[in-house]
Amino acid sequence: MKTHPTRPRHAWLLCVPLMLIQTHAAQAQDQFVDLRSNGGYTSARLADDVTQVDLAEQTQGACRFNRTWGYDLTNRELWTNGGCGGRFKITRTYAQGNGNNSSNNAGAAVAAVAAIAGIALLANHNKHDNDRRPDYPDYGNGGGGGRGGEIRVNGNLCLDVSKGNFRPGNPLQVFACNGTDSQRFRVGRGGEIRVRDFCLDVERGDPRDGARVVLWSCSGAPSQNWATRGGQIVSQLSGKCLDVVDGQIRQGQPAMVWQCNRSPSQRWWW
Repeated sequence: MKTHPTRPRHAWLLCVPLMLIQTHAAQAQDQFVDLRSNGGYTSARLADDVTQVDLAEQTQGACRFNRTWGYDLTNRELWTNGGCGGRFKITRTYAQGNGNNSSNNAGAAVAAVAAIAGIALLANHNKHDNDRRPDYPDYGNGGGGGRGGEIRVNGNLCLDVSKGNFRPGNPLQVFACNGTDSQRFRVGRGGEIRVRDFCLDVERGDPRDGARVVLWSCSGAPSQNWATRGGQIVSQLSGKCLDVVDGQIRQGQPAMVWQCNRSPSQRWWW
């Protein structure tokens, strides 16, 4: 008897959103925005239908993605810092059609794309369950391996283990970037930020403004769980942002958490 290869159990689902997309096609439209930093943080609002931003032309300073410029689709923001200036290509997506049909088609197209993403995740859930990552990029080599990388603030200062003293409870600070192990951070699978065998921890799990950030043995506690949002590093314990005391970005200033306010002392690059 002739046999046939076994079809993946989720393969038949992929046909449904494809038909939706054919019915409600979407088009991309490019626009351009000029934005420059006069040394500090500058931002511009992005429309709700923006899907991508690219640096089309550098007009001043040194522009490096996610260091001196970047964008955040969650908070609908394009930003520059550190003297970067540029002409940015803004990609917006809209559906074909006129009047109210255009709005309806756009919604259907977005729903179709979401359906594809959801089905793809469902089909690959078991395969990739052990490879889940937090919703932010890896610092250095990440995942608990390699030497890791620097986390910078204000261009020339790095997050640092105070006095290079690796022991539980030792505070974090900002210090001149020097490439030492005390400035080599990597991200673990649970959202923890590791340096050597320790994790960045909100001291004593304190949810208040001003709580210090210290080294502690990695435990998976909420006080060691971090994510990013538009260049900010956010504690999942309290929703507060990694900051420096008094917002003073100078060598030796201790690290803490504070209510997120998009100040320069809460803007990190990696």
